[in-house]
Amino acid sequence: MSRRDALATITAARAAGLSPGAYVAGLIAGVPVLTSGATRTDYLASLIASSAELSTLCRNLHRLTNLLRQGSVRAAQEYRDMLDTVADDVRDHLTLASGVLAELRPRHRSPPAAPDQHA
Repeated sequence: MSRRDALATITAARAAGLSPGAYVAGLIAGVPVLTSGATRTDYLASLIASSAELSTLCRNLHRLTNLLRQGSVRAAQEYRDMLDTVADDVRDHLTLASGVLAELRPRHRSPPAAPDQHA
């Protein structure tokens, strides 16, 4: 590999947030996020944002449960709009998460290791 190619590989690996070895291994394995030109960081950022929204939803459901246990029906009614969309919100998160995970895994298996020359 030329010095120029090595520097380009190191630069691309850093941009992807990976070590050069992991970056090259991902390219060889056909990891879509590395071969498509998209950035791994963008995929992960979208997954983190969606997970944060799901966490907020979880906290709101916990608050709603506490209000209902306390018999505070009127206060609990403020969460009605959230309850109307909770299934869609969870489904959207799972769709996004599965898409991100699919983009981060290899499309095909790595080639088998070369046979040991000394055996």
